[in-house]
Amino acid sequence: MPKNQISFKTSSLLSLSPSKDGKRIYLYDDRTEGLELTVTAAGTKTFNAYKWVNGRPRRVTLGRFDPDAMQSAEFDKNPLAVLGNNPGLTVEQARRLCRAVIGAWVSGTDPQEVLRNTRDQLTLGDLFETYMEHYAKHHTKTWKETNACFERYLSKWRRRPVKDITRSEVQLLVNRLGQDVGHTTANRVMELVRAIINKGRLWKLITIDNPATGISKFKLKPRKRFVQGDELPRLIEAIQQEHNEDIRDFVLISLSTGARKMNVLSMRWEHVDLPNAVWKIPDTKNDEPQEILLTQEELEILRRRFTERTSFEWVFPGTGRKGHLHDPKKGWERILRRAGITDLHLHDLRRTLGSYMAMTGASLSVIGNTLNHKDVTTTRKVYAHTAREAERQARMNAHGVIFSKKGGGTSKIVSLQTKQTEPAPDTRSVDSAVTEF
Repeated sequence: MPKNQISFKTSSLLSLSPSKDGKRIYLYDDRTEGLELTVTAAGTKTFNAYKWVNGRPRRVTLGRFDPDAMQSAEFDKNPLAVLGNNPGLTVEQARRLCRAVIGAWVSGTDPQEVLRNTRDQLTLGDLFETYMEHYAKHHTKTWKETNACFERYLSKWRRRPVKDITRSEVQLLVNRLGQDVGHTTANRVMELVRAIINKGRLWKLITIDNPATGISKFKLKPRKRFVQGDELPRLIEAIQQEHNEDIRDFVLISLSTGARKMNVLSMRWEHVDLPNAVWKIPDTKNDEPQEILLTQEELEILRRRFTERTSFEWVFPGTGRKGHLHDPKKGWERILRRAGITDLHLHDLRRTLGSYMAMTGASLSVIGNTLNHKDVTTTRKVYAHTAREAERQARMNAHGVIFSKKGGGTSKIVSLQTKQTEPAPDTRSVDSAVTEF
């Protein structure tokens, strides 16, 4: 056995060190013909296929050694699918890929040409599976929703070769979905197609131009709905009259804490520190943990639920697969009907807390911290308009002092208030409703 031929094993490759003289090390597997490993002076370990063919040497890079590498289902069908992408490879994956490359050489074909043909036949469904396994499941919290979106709106394109999908088809799909299911969904489907194909291009699984670029999206107006001052007393009363205690408590906690719906639904007792009045949320939408300092009203609800609890895990237990309360749409609809309020979503309760904090003088940074916004820009976009109302009320309070001096100032401030083009928000009903809650 040549001194540079060894048995490629994970343990032996991990223990390899670079050459002290700075030269590359070349090693060959004793089990797979033509499988070469190079070790650079920096310690990088790369697999190659190396063989003399028709009187001349041929070498192609397979990928870097990675003992934990995982491959997609496409690799199982055709290992050449990853060629040219410099993927991470285990020893066994490198052996399979090397045999495929040398097999192509021996048969007189170019593995790069085989790869091009493979890329031409890659379907959107195959590419989506690779996208899910190698990206979405590991880097996004909404991968289940992404999978459901593909199945609902793109399943008819599952067997379509990606190269055959045209920009005009994507545009027509977006237009149709915009009419049938809404502008937001249409935009999200287009963004999903674009993301899938962009990852395929990045991973060199396909080389086509992305047909989902240059598509006309629908312009979406940011939702600014929150509970108005005249609605709030009716909403609080309707919540208090709700016969389902779980629904009632869930809505009150959502309104008072401003926490995201899923965080409230999945609240665990282990994260609620009643003695110290703290609710710790370890995992939120923006990947930032959150601590909510509980108020007296919130503590009263949680202490009662703790005393009467039927689950030692969930604050809001449910009968479904997840174990906790599911999206309470019917209960929320009952509350809205009872209150005589329309066009109000559960997420609008979160915006309601932020809006009233702004109107009662809280700074945008305080609101952002309360709602666990990662970027204060997000807070500014949503709540700047309500913060301006607080500014106007503060100015009017100052006017009451300035113009109340001797010289008929009282009549002047009355006159000034009369000239306001927009009335200041009536916070009396807000205050009374919040006090009642």
